[in-house]
Amino acid sequence: MNRRQYIKNTAAALGLTLTGISMSEMLVSCQTQAQLDWKPVFFTNNQAALIAEIAETILPKTKTPGAKEMAVPQFIDKMVKETMDEASQESLVEGLKTFEDEVKSKYNTDFISLKAEQKKEFLEKLDKEKPRSGLSMWGIDLEKDAPKPTFFKIIKGLTLFGFYTSEEIGRNVLVYDPVPGEYIECMPLKGQNSWTE
Repeated sequence: MNRRQYIKNTAAALGLTLTGISMSEMLVSCQTQAQLDWKPVFFTNNQAALIAEIAETILPKTKTPGAKEMAVPQFIDKMVKETMDEASQESLVEGLKTFEDEVKSKYNTDFISLKAEQKKEFLEKLDKEKPRSGLSMWGIDLEKDAPKPTFFKIIKGLTLFGFYTSEEIGRNVLVYDPVPGEYIECMPLKGQNSWTE
């Protein structure tokens, strides 16, 4: 084989290889994973991004930090991994798929791509559809034949729990009153409420 023929064959083989790589890249790019600045321990990147968006819609950044800024999505991810049994985890993931299907059927796009007003409107609708779940304590149902919490109610509960139990919110937003705290028998007040000291 002469040199010219060898170069032609090598170029053809290289072209086929590159075509194969670019085709596989195109197929994989259709299922691109969302980019996160944290690594989920239970959810996939796309699921975690969706949970983060739901949490941020429930508690957006205003004068106080938003859910994302307070690492609420990471809290939810860890709580689902460490406190839920396998059946509850599967049910939650199934609820996540159903949630996204409902969004796509109504808006023809995914939840993350919606405008802020649409996200709020959709979540408020879900909140009103089933306004209450059955009473339970430590995973034990306290009502007979009580309604089970929906996917949205579970995520909303975890969002609020993660947000309001964080140190930042406890110290700087809510009234922080360590118990039992320091006893000061006679403390002069300088315009502040006595119950915050």
